[in-house]
Amino acid sequence: MLAEVAITSLRSPDRVPDDPRGVCSGSPGPLWLCAHFPDLSRDVLPLPADRPAAVIETAKGRPLLQATNIWAAGYGLAPGLPLSAAYALCPDLVIAERDPDRERQALERLARCALGFTPWVSLDLAPALLLEVRGSLKLFGGLEVLTSQLMDRLAASGHRAVCAATPSPYASALLARWGREAAVEHVEELRSALGDLPGAALGLDERTHERLLKAGLATLRDLWRLPREGLVRRYGTELLLRLDRAAGLLATPLREFRSPPCFHARFELSSETDRLAYFFPAIEQLLQRLSDFLYERDAGLTRLHLALEHRDRPPTRLKQGSRRPERAAAHFGRLLRERLERLSLPAPVCAVAVSSAALVPWAAVATDLFGQCADEAADWQQLLDQLEARLGPQALKPLVLRADHRPERACGGTAQALAAPSRLAPRPLWLLARPRRVPRGELAVIRPQPERIESGWWDAAGIRRDYHVATDRRGAKLWIYRELERPDRWYLHGLFG
Repeated sequence: MLAEVAITSLRSPDRVPDDPRGVCSGSPGPLWLCAHFPDLSRDVLPLPADRPAAVIETAKGRPLLQATNIWAAGYGLAPGLPLSAAYALCPDLVIAERDPDRERQALERLARCALGFTPWVSLDLAPALLLEVRGSLKLFGGLEVLTSQLMDRLAASGHRAVCAATPSPYASALLARWGREAAVEHVEELRSALGDLPGAALGLDERTHERLLKAGLATLRDLWRLPREGLVRRYGTELLLRLDRAAGLLATPLREFRSPPCFHARFELSSETDRLAYFFPAIEQLLQRLSDFLYERDAGLTRLHLALEHRDRPPTRLKQGSRRPERAAAHFGRLLRERLERLSLPAPVCAVAVSSAALVPWAAVATDLFGQCADEAADWQQLLDQLEARLGPQALKPLVLRADHRPERACGGTAQALAAPSRLAPRPLWLLARPRRVPRGELAVIRPQPERIESGWWDAAGIRRDYHVATDRRGAKLWIYRELERPDRWYLHGLFG
């Protein structure tokens, strides 16, 4: 799979490797395997596979091709070509904007696959994965076998990778980006392995790169042959730093990728059953294990997944959410029981499984002296969760304010979160569907200062009213108004609780 590079030792006389993990120590140093994904920006987008298509990216104010498929390449289209020139060559070209968010999500999924080969993975040199594989070589039977299995796993995920392995992560990335599949075991061999790469591989600015080409310095080998002091004096220290990283003389700091923790547990029943009383204790046991998992990580959960497995049918899957982060097994148990009591199972259950969605940081809830929740808002949210589990997700619709002064249109039901209250005069939550005329003599106005509403003149539902708060003979608190055109007529519009 990887071509072994046999090179004469070219130890640098003026610097030694300063890799903190001990490249030149008695024990073998780290070995960095880079898996580069040249088609990642194209693979994550829904581009047609039977027509010329390309991914574009705006650079210096103009769109350029960033990646093309095989059909577009047949028309002579290549990365870096301006979009106008691409259309001139291929008028039927299908284009899509590059999506960095999708690329990052795809890389994270691939990194989770790579964690099956080594515990140390980095995404810092995207679009590539960097794996420190020295400690995994014996387990997989050598670098070639490990690389082959890794590429098969990545290909099964729908992505093509070019792999290179060297003692320097930066050198591995350079080789993989330029399509060089190579394996270099020792730092002393890096200069020879990288010597044929063009100077553009270092990613220098255009001005520096043009100066190097004009001086006849086309490859890295040409740069390494020059005195170090002269390179710094003519082209700056950045060029020398990148050359030293490529040669393994300077460490490349990397951040470790850590997969977000997730919970998954399964319980197989001793016998099949369709009775909730028989299989729900197994669910409660798994929920308690989930609760312990969350307490250990000081985290909460707003959604979990429950799977009820059947012998010869697909599993029954439920998603249970919560309005605020929770980690108590009892709360999730109540919500799941409410739903399962009304669920018709297609077949008896032979196993149950509980898994978590993304974890969220835990926000402590105030409690009283006896450990009971003292936060009325938290209790209210739990009650709403239970009502939603019993009545269904569309049964609860909180009232939200709208940008309209007319009472009939100022509020309404929505499945979104409750909006922040506006600074308005007191209004009742219970409005009549149609205002009802009432005799003025039966009402006692308790707030003489009216709330005048004049709005809607721009449409066919304009109003001009004075609203008052009043009580009737039985003491009920009412919201009444009179029309400014007819001040002798009074109407009941709402009732206060």
